[in-house]
Amino acid sequence: MKLTRRFKTRGPGLALMVIFALSSGTALAQATWIVQTLIPQVISIRTPTTTIGFEISNKSFPPARFPHDYSANLPEGGLPVQIYVNGQGAWAIQLQIPDITTADSLKLIPASRVKYRVNGGAWLHADGTPQVIYSGNGPTGDWREIRLELAMTLNGDELAGAYQVNAVLTALRQP
Repeated sequence: MKLTRRFKTRGPGLALMVIFALSSGTALAQATWIVQTLIPQVISIRTPTTTIGFEISNKSFPPARFPHDYSANLPEGGLPVQIYVNGQGAWAIQLQIPDITTADSLKLIPASRVKYRVNGGAWLHADGTPQVIYSGNGPTGDWREIRLELAMTLNGDELAGAYQVNAVLTALRQP
């Protein structure tokens, strides 16, 4: 009698173990995939979205003598420009500053009166064409930052009014 009773109490537990053991074979099934990705080769630049202006006011104009340089009112130390490159080979950043014009496109101040420098280096004159201001070779590894400063030389023959110029930065890969 004890044997029968022992069988009855273990019977449902044993049956569940057998069912679990038989069904666990399907739980071990696997699927595999080949995962591929393509990271494109890029060169990219980031700049703050800001308008660059020159601090010319009644306090600072006219200067004691001409010609006189006026610095752009940028963040302290210049405009931050960030460059990212993840490919091999040479690359460059170009700056183009065309002639400064009025709203109706009258040429009033030649581009050569605008000066620029990178990372506190020597001041160079714009000439209206794209000029390489920074270059490198190979990947940057992360965003690399340079500082671009601008200044404008006034000779005293400029007419009063609002002036504008579109300075264009271009990142390009060298052949």
